[in-house]
Amino acid sequence: MSRRAGIPAIVLASIWAGAVQAQPVTACDRLAGLVHLPRVEGEPGVYALRDPDEAIRACEAAATSYPAQPWFKLLLARALLVANTADPRAIRLYTEATEGLPALAAAHLGVLYEYGYAGLPVSDRTARDFYRQSCEHWPDPQSAMGCTGEAVLMIEGRGGDTDEANGFRLLDFACREGWGPACVEQAYQIELRGEGGPDDVAALFATGCEAGDLLACSQLGFRYELGEGAPLDMGRAQALYRQACDGGEPQGCSNLGEIYRSGLGVQQDVVEAVRLFQIGCDGQDAYACLTLGNILIDGRGVPADARRARAAFDAACHLGDPEACDMVLEHH
Repeated sequence: MSRRAGIPAIVLASIWAGAVQAQPVTACDRLAGLVHLPRVEGEPGVYALRDPDEAIRACEAAATSYPAQPWFKLLLARALLVANTADPRAIRLYTEATEGLPALAAAHLGVLYEYGYAGLPVSDRTARDFYRQSCEHWPDPQSAMGCTGEAVLMIEGRGGDTDEANGFRLLDFACREGWGPACVEQAYQIELRGEGGPDDVAALFATGCEAGDLLACSQLGFRYELGEGAPLDMGRAQALYRQACDGGEPQGCSNLGEIYRSGLGVQQDVVEAVRLFQIGCDGQDAYACLTLGNILIDGRGVPADARRARAAFDAACHLGDPEACDMVLEHH
């Protein structure tokens, strides 16, 4: 699987004012708070949950202490899905949160249907309907996630008629308004369709990275590594990968792992590469899982570990990498 590909992630972001800010910052906020638009203004949020079980306990406690506060239901749903993407409780929590957070909760319900999370069947049509409901609340910043989801489905003609022109306009507008994930999606879509050159793609990733989207930072680093749309600069690429990885973006760890595996601008260190690929694989990056398996199955610079290699191949196969599925059969 190419390192160009990004794994769609559940991007959680919201703004809440007035009465919400009067409530104290809780452990739920610290462990599961949203990065782009936190519940309490000024709180940093969490890009990737390090300990979902602890976050679940904290958010359950917060939801009990503040039963009328929809935010804690939304954050609890986030933690539950990180622990288990099939957890059906997320459906009820997001549905209940729509009363106080209509734009944001509708966007999250759209994600559940688009990717088949929480035990729901995949339904692009239902996902598009929820994204549209969310986007109708624009210019509420909480609607940016829904607008981005709707735009992608419009461009790809999923769940309804194809409408590339309006889909791209919606992505461009959301990106210009500072919603980093929209910049990432816009970059992917114009690159896929050949509607923008390397400079355009790199510029969009740069804008997304500046807006705080760590997947954009990782993808921008890849452009510096290749010299596509940006000067060839391994030092800059490494710095962007590390920024993304340290912030919790698994693809950043995968790309940094490749730097150490291949000795690109650094001293080759396969042990460090394995550590980074494991982080990327745990974060559901198929490239990381496949590469980790290839290193471990033959002991390329580290002791061979067939059991761990097979687990990595199996993970990559489940993430949709056909080469990994072949490796599963070969090393069964």
